[in-house]
Amino acid sequence: MRYAIISPDGDLSRHDGELDWRTAIGPEGKARVHLPDLAITGWVNDVGLLYPKRYPRNIVGSCLLAALGARPQPYAGPVVLTGWNPGNTALGLLEIEPLPQPVEHLDFVHGAVQKALTGQTPRDFSPSWAESMREIAEHARTAPTSGITITTVRL
Repeated sequence: MRYAIISPDGDLSRHDGELDWRTAIGPEGKARVHLPDLAITGWVNDVGLLYPKRYPRNIVGSCLLAALGARPQPYAGPVVLTGWNPGNTALGLLEIEPLPQPVEHLDFVHGAVQKALTGQTPRDFSPSWAESMREIAEHARTAPTSGITITTVRL
């Protein structure tokens, strides 16, 4: 299967072959990041933000997912990108597919995010887009980790 990984350091690598989710994302489990109207989807560790020493926040990955249409929020650990076909659900087939070819668009957006985060405005984007990427990056760096509140109920 063809897939890409954005490391917490912001590096983008492409892979072909079997995807080992436990190695790529972590043993805790994966959560899908919805990217509307795209034939790709993102995957992150579903509890990565709770373990900051093990899964540092992925600033570039958080910005790239937002640039592709995901809700802006911090993500921790590696971000995996695969193909996605929600139409397969009705057929009882797997929705996860290989990352579609060509993958130049992914490289293009990744490069634009990296430029924006260094204070530049990528040639094909507006200054406001670059500023919004910097705002999303700041949010991804500083947003508090949400917690779980457990209360007891007496019956």
